[in-house]
Amino acid sequence: MSMSSVVIISLAAAVILVIGGSLVMYMASLVKTAYELKVQIGADIDSRLSKISEDLDKKSRWIKRDLIEEIEKIKVALETENTRKFEALAVPLTNSVEGFDAQARRDRIEWTAAIERNRILIAQLDSQIEDVRNDLKTALSAPPQPMSLDLSTESADIASPPLTSAPVPPVPPDPQTMSQFLPDLGRKR
Repeated sequence: MSMSSVVIISLAAAVILVIGGSLVMYMASLVKTAYELKVQIGADIDSRLSKISEDLDKKSRWIKRDLIEEIEKIKVALETENTRKFEALAVPLTNSVEGFDAQARRDRIEWTAAIERNRILIAQLDSQIEDVRNDLKTALSAPPQPMSLDLSTESADIASPPLTSAPVPPVPPDPQTMSQFLPDLGRKR
């Protein structure tokens, strides 16, 4: 091998080594840049994920607050509607109850007046019954008056018929109870 071929081969090897070395250096810088990009992308992703999570937290709090406000509005609306419905249902019921109360008061007043009238009638009937009893007792206990031929008494007898001229009824028992006084009252016919 000649010297020129050794030099050409050496130059070719040197060129290959220089190109290979520069390629290795370029590849090393590419790997380093790729690693830096990877780290930077990871940091960016982490920062953006934390920012997204914070935004989601804020938005979820806003949504919760809005939902709570809407729920409160719906609750208030339902309560007012229920109150309105209950009042609408209570008005006829209250009017009916007041009408029943007024009717019961009128009936009670009428019944009280009727009872008082009946008491007065019963008291009058009792006094009449007592008068009749007393008259019967005096009529039965009084001795019969003899007939006299005296003209002065005869004219008085003519004006009022004598008690002895009528047949004397049998002496009724003295009624002490209502069933003795009105014996036919409880019997069916």
